[in-house]
Amino acid sequence: MKTRTRRGLRIPDQTLWTGERRALPLAFRWDPAVDDIRLSYVDPADDDFEQGVLWVRHGQDRAGLYRWKAVNTPRTRVMLRDHLCMVDSASCVRDDGRISWLFVDDPATAPDGTPITNLPPTCPACIPESLKTCPRLVERFRIVSVAATEPYAVTADLYMPSEFDETPVKFAHEVNIPYGQGHDRLLRVALGKQPWVRLIDMRDEPAVVIASASCSLVRPLWLRSLRDSQP
Repeated sequence: MKTRTRRGLRIPDQTLWTGERRALPLAFRWDPAVDDIRLSYVDPADDDFEQGVLWVRHGQDRAGLYRWKAVNTPRTRVMLRDHLCMVDSASCVRDDGRISWLFVDDPATAPDGTPITNLPPTCPACIPESLKTCPRLVERFRIVSVAATEPYAVTADLYMPSEFDETPVKFAHEVNIPYGQGHDRLLRVALGKQPWVRLIDMRDEPAVVIASASCSLVRPLWLRSLRDSQP
């Protein structure tokens, strides 16, 4: 699908549009595989489930108004799983097999120190434009590449059966739940909104040189941090 623009600026493919929201009834279903209940849609589809989690279902027609800070969950899942660009959905896998990524700041870290993120990658072709047009990247940015990714966690709302019947009632909002680690029961009652991945062998990359940009715009994060630490 063609990337849309507003005032000459591209609207990232990851962005959610108001017409893509779906009010779908939830239900608890018995899962004989685990001998326990599991959150589901009343009319589930095969791709609603991944990593043992029920995921938010959004449309894909980009109808209505765009919401800059909201993400389309199905598109985000595909971008993180298949390493597609958050801006134009192009492949972020370079010729050398490494995956390009662009951050405003350092990515988050897991308890073992491994970098993790819920932000999809940015392809090399879109990085220069992003640096020139995104206000959040004017002061700080970090360009990296990774060898691979692994599913790590989900940001999800949690549900439980109501007091009177089995109607799902939300009891926790946007909780981060790592996969495994004894969290299977929580994952079964979760409605996933945002996936997280572990970044394998993350390396800093040279800053992209933009002819029309100022020198301060193209300095890599480590150089700017060194400058900021000086008296």
